[in-house]
Amino acid sequence: MRINNSVSITNSTSKSKRIASNSLLLFVRMFAIAIINLYAVRLLLRALGQEDYGTFNAVAGVVLASGVITTTLAIAIQRFYSYAIGEKTYDKLRTIFSASMNIILIVSIIVICLLETLGLWLLNNYLSIPVDRLVASNWVFQFSLLTFLLGLIQLPYTAAIFAHEDIGIFALISFLECIFRLFVAMLIVTSPIDGLIFYGAGLFFVACIVFLLYFYIARKKYVECHYTVVAERGIYRQLASFSGWTMYSALAAIATTQGNTILLNIFFGPITTAAFAITSQILHVFQALGNSIVLAFRSPMVKSYAEHNYSFLNQMFMTNNKLTLYLLLIVAIPIATEMRTIFSWWLGNVPEETILFVRLSIVYIICLTMNAPITIIVQATGKLKHYSLLVETIILMCLPISFLAFRAGAPSFYALLSLILVIIAAHIARMICLRKLYPHYQLRSYLLWVLLPGIATAVITTSVAWFIHRNIDNDFVRFFTIFSVPPVITVLFAYIFGTTKEEKRQLHSLLLKKAKLKL
Repeated sequence: MRINNSVSITNSTSKSKRIASNSLLLFVRMFAIAIINLYAVRLLLRALGQEDYGTFNAVAGVVLASGVITTTLAIAIQRFYSYAIGEKTYDKLRTIFSASMNIILIVSIIVICLLETLGLWLLNNYLSIPVDRLVASNWVFQFSLLTFLLGLIQLPYTAAIFAHEDIGIFALISFLECIFRLFVAMLIVTSPIDGLIFYGAGLFFVACIVFLLYFYIARKKYVECHYTVVAERGIYRQLASFSGWTMYSALAAIATTQGNTILLNIFFGPITTAAFAITSQILHVFQALGNSIVLAFRSPMVKSYAEHNYSFLNQMFMTNNKLTLYLLLIVAIPIATEMRTIFSWWLGNVPEETILFVRLSIVYIICLTMNAPITIIVQATGKLKHYSLLVETIILMCLPISFLAFRAGAPSFYALLSLILVIIAAHIARMICLRKLYPHYQLRSYLLWVLLPGIATAVITTSVAWFIHRNIDNDFVRFFTIFSVPPVITVLFAYIFGTTKEEKRQLHSLLLKKAKLKL
């Protein structure tokens, strides 16, 4: 019995170390990609000009609006892969791979039919595009469609990589993709053809390279990534049902963002809309940072549920929450405090509302990302219907709240206040649902070791950051101080108040091993 316990503890420790290293790897990767992408925006604006850059985003946006399908299918395929590995029913993996390829083929045909008819009609008749840029815009549309389809087809291969927890492969390829996109942006000024067409073709060429890399590695490394005919209807029904409720969640998220954009445009005009558009860019960066941590935990958590290893699942749930919260706080508090300085260095003058918008959006995105570990366990159970209906309906309530507030004369930032309000209400609903769907959920531990220490750390660290901000006049000295002192305080408070005795013991053990290796 002691031997079994010893093996179990060793396996759990090994898994924990792997998850932690994967999380940090993805977080660093996403941070580097965010910086490269922000620099790429400057290059694109300089090379294409504001009009062509806006045209590209408008045209590509028609295609990328279908991106909700990609996100939905990716989560569904990863869940079924991970569950099969957790159950150790490896024979199901090839069935899942082949069935998902069939579904993707059908979805691709539907997307092509819709975009080549309705999409082109919208592009040529309703989008505000200069007449002399219509030909280039149509080329961009076709290249964007091809790029989207390649991303769709590669989903079963990337899902296999995540299910097997080979995060290093994903991190390397996605980083290379970001570098290739940057090269395309840099080469626009030397292009012998129209810059807009060159950029669209360049992104398609990059997508081809990325697809071939995933295709080659997955087929060589995983035996299940080879197509076979699947006639079993049950797997199609399961994938479709899971995808349907996941898509409802994704559509609700898009509806809240786009709905608030429309409301701000109606009540406050284009300047406020532009401020919200800039805010959305920052919001996407923070969301990507938070999701990069969640990605490392998704597959192991689903596997643990399938194995009925609930103690380890609870441990991962707590660790996922803590890592997400504290790593986001380390980045978010300095950026929110020095937002005005950052904007002056990056974009110059921006609408005054943008500063407040960004600060509120950072609060919103931290609250939103904290929901992810709960959703992973619910997805592992497969019981999404009532959970999605309740939670996403609460989130959609932000639109009528914003509308009524604006009708009553409230200022524009109430759009973000309504988002924060509903996401907190939705989080409470998620916790209630989780207790019903997963009886092993430890609400008391979650409150004592995640929420309360996290809120206290955020309040204290923010207070220190604002004290520094108000008492140091030199921009460079203040900027350096705020980006060094508050993160250190966050780490100290996270260690002292946010970790249990067992977590401290494991951390000490890990640090000692690292120190011995260096010696």
